[in-house]
Amino acid sequence: MDEKTIHEAVENISIIKGVIDKTSKSFTAFSKIFIYWGLLFILNSLINLIMIINKEHMLNITQNFPLLNYIFPVGVITLFAVIIYFIVSKNVPLVGLEKHLMTVWVLTLAMNVIPPKIFIDTANTSVNLGSITVHTDNLSTLLFSLSIASIITALLTDYKQLSRIGIVYIVISILHAYFNFPRFSSPLTQLLYMVSLPFTFLYIGFFLKTRQKKEVRGN
Repeated sequence: MDEKTIHEAVENISIIKGVIDKTSKSFTAFSKIFIYWGLLFILNSLINLIMIINKEHMLNITQNFPLLNYIFPVGVITLFAVIIYFIVSKNVPLVGLEKHLMTVWVLTLAMNVIPPKIFIDTANTSVNLGSITVHTDNLSTLLFSLSIASIITALLTDYKQLSRIGIVYIVISILHAYFNFPRFSSPLTQLLYMVSLPFTFLYIGFFLKTRQKKEVRGN
């Protein structure tokens, strides 16, 4: 084998390696899904806001149709999220690192969809259970799970900016969980709960999309 053939073989290997590296760190489909999901989560937040404003009316509806608690809005939003995923991944398949990151984020979302199990145990038979209102506060769990997923994404993509979101979320989740500030009924907590999910997905989606465009131009 002459020197020219060896040189061409080395160049071909370098080209192939470059293509593999670029493909393995392509975030085209991932960022697109995240942007669409972020918009979908904005819709979910608006629906929840309307439900909170019309709390008494919604309570009457759910008492008559308990199944709606599981179907709307979580079930409907989940269905649309799955449809978006399959449409985008069919046109632009998830490759390399995208698949692993998507698994992390889907598990993160699934963890927040699972409802908490609540037990009410009272030895006093005179207590009217119909007058008891149970509030669940999942803000710390939501923020902490988003922080872990953001930090994992930052570690796997080498984009340290994403870890800053995770650190901020960890701080807020710890303050809220252990210092009881602010309380669940406060407008600030409600706002954080509704904004954190769509903001995270839109930020990461647009961030990865922008960074990839810059890297492509740089090459």
